[in-house]
Amino acid sequence: MSATRLVRGEFLGRRKTFQQFGYFTLSLTDYAGGSELPWHAHDETYLTFVVRGAYRELLRGTTRDCTPRALVVHPAGEDHADRFADPARCMNVELDRAWLDALATRGDAFTRPALVDVPPVAALGARLLRELRDCDALSPLVIEGLLLELFAEIARRGETTDHAPAWLRAARALVASRFAENLSLRELGAHFDVHPAHLARAFRQHYGCTIGDFVRDQRVEQAKRRIAAGVALSEVALDCGFADQSHLARTFRRLTGQTPSEFRRAR
Repeated sequence: MSATRLVRGEFLGRRKTFQQFGYFTLSLTDYAGGSELPWHAHDETYLTFVVRGAYRELLRGTTRDCTPRALVVHPAGEDHADRFADPARCMNVELDRAWLDALATRGDAFTRPALVDVPPVAALGARLLRELRDCDALSPLVIEGLLLELFAEIARRGETTDHAPAWLRAARALVASRFAENLSLRELGAHFDVHPAHLARAFRQHYGCTIGDFVRDQRVEQAKRRIAAGVALSEVALDCGFADQSHLARTFRRLTGQTPSEFRRAR
């Protein structure tokens, strides 16, 4: 099946925001639940940050599940199709070819397909989103700096796919499913029959963050969904594993740059 070709600045879905910042074009696009995007490809290399919701992306011969705060790297000309079971919002960042060419001697982090889902990358995505929403004359410089940080973060990880051993992938999945609990390294190590120190080292090596960072990120993501649904902040705090509402507010602001109340008003 042939793929539709999309030119610079063109995305399927309903575009909400579009801004040009020097070498980069940033846009926010909404996708309806139950929608399907046909096979298509973009003329320009671009990055997708999943702001909210999730979707499945079909590639030639494989699929990838794109979850909240994940980064997807789309090289120019990559054929793909998308399936949205529920509503989703994505921020797309198109990269100028000349800018990419200047980075070519430093690696290929932005020119090969990848799905990256680690807190350091998610944090950079959140900062890019804030810059898009609150842009000023310095935004092109700030955005370029953030993208260079992102390039380095991905390049330092070496492989941009998850080659962690099966036991470590299972440990990550367990922590993600029980994010509201205060699991200890000792408990996790015993569950998977590995020493706690080895577990901690392996997790950081493969996922670019500590287990504690990962848990904190999961709690904030769930809190965002609950806040968006109109749940009282005190209830959100308890449901998501925070000690109290103040603990939620401090952590939420540190990771997103907004208080829970500011996040709710911006919806």
